Amino acid sequence: MNKKITIYEPTLCCDSGVCGPNPDQALITLQDTIDKAKEKGIETERFTITSHPKKFQENPEVIKLLQEKKLNALPITAFEGQIIKAGSYPTLDELIRYF
Repeated sequence: MNKKITIYEPTLCCDSGVCGPNPDQALITLQDTIDKAKEKGIETERFTITSHPKKFQENPEVIKLLQEKKLNALPITAFEGQIIKAGSYPTLDELIRYF
């Protein structure tokens, strides 16, 4: 299975965003979701807008959504390049649905 989920994110304090004294609960949940997805054979990759701007530019759908909704579009989740969710992180059930 070579298919993958890509999550395009706003600027985070570290790679996972789960750091500092008060990490965002949504990011904790996302990390748990990614760990469970990996156990089910679902490959995921994450890119932040400041650390990986070229990855954002490589997906025309991501660029279009950012032009329309600005940073409110983030996070954006794509399956094989096609946007499947924007504005919030995916759940495990949503990721599994695409596999």
